Amino acid sequence: MRPKPSADSQDPLWKRLEHKLLQDIRGGRFDSAGRLPSEHELAERFGVNRHTARQAIAGLVQRGIIFKRKGGGSYLVPAVIDYEIGERTRFSTNVALQGREPSRTLLEVSERKAHDRACSALAMADGEMSIFIRVIGEADGIPISIGDTYLPARRFQGFGELYRETMSITKTLARYDVHDYTREMTRVIARNPSEEEVRHLRQSVVTPILAVESVDIDRDRRPIVYHETRFAGERVQFVVKHGEADLSGFEKQG
Repeated sequence: MRPKPSADSQDPLWKRLEHKLLQDIRGGRFDSAGRLPSEHELAERFGVNRHTARQAIAGLVQRGIIFKRKGGGSYLVPAVIDYEIGERTRFSTNVALQGREPSRTLLEVSERKAHDRACSALAMADGEMSIFIRVIGEADGIPISIGDTYLPARRFQGFGELYRETMSITKTLARYDVHDYTREMTRVIARNPSEEEVRHLRQSVVTPILAVESVDIDRDRRPIVYHETRFAGERVQFVVKHGEADLSGFEKQG
């Protein structure tokens, strides 16, 4: 006899199937590779149509529990990423070292007036124009961070358009003859996520995020980049390298 999805009987069938799959995931019923049955196999197993199975899978993807891999197949989101903290650590390198595929989704590039912490960090006058970039950082298509980056517009005119081409802070800075830069300061706190952060990170509202504030400087020790990055608390853990316990070099987007 086929097992029927269980949950609140008032929920639509796909939602009940999503609940049942979540129970199976938490119960360790899937193989060690973390691959879920296909939509066809799920439909057969639970006696539902493929559209219902597809909706249930989509619900788990939206919750950040599974991800769809290129070429087909649904997989459990792997264990938390060890995010190394070093003087010149790069986002893509950290993700790739975990055997995951790094990517970014660009939400915004604009010029805006900077205030408060950004101005203080970049030695700018209050209200001075800055380059503003907002990006979601992903591992295997699963969001692990959302970052706001500020640079002084007076020094980096046109930075935004070049960044759209490269999708890399490091590569774009090289266009301005900034070929090396290091982390001067990093501050990390844990807090509850905002509604926007829950939406972008696809995580629970009750799961804390790790909020990171950091400043990068050039070879002349002039501040050039200010970051405010929020990490999904259940998907990332920070690893401080020996000899670098000052937390320098955190979360460069290069």
